[in-house]
Amino acid sequence: MQEDQENPAPSQPRGILMATEEGFVASAGVRDTIVVHPDGAPALRPLPNGENSSGCCGPNGTEGLNRACPCGARVATLAADCFGPYELHLDPVRTYAFTPQVAEVPAGT
Repeated sequence: MQEDQENPAPSQPRGILMATEEGFVASAGVRDTIVVHPDGAPALRPLPNGENSSGCCGPNGTEGLNRACPCGARVATLAADCFGPYELHLDPVRTYAFTPQVAEVPAGT
């Protein structure tokens, strides 16, 4: 719950104002998420049946992980509704950055 219920702030710095029956709440999401443009991860897919993707014109990102790898592992949350940010939050527990190794072809082959 937010301390100042008379003057609430968005639940995330670029997010939307969120409330429950008890009042306005602060974000309790995973810290240290990496935020990228949704087009930066084209292989990620929505969960089956639109799970965790409610919103007006797209998922608002308030229901947790809503994007998965082709293998089905849930790895990110897309926030792309018309009244909020347009960004993809990669879960730091389930994702990591790496540089793919390219095999060198021996000279003369």
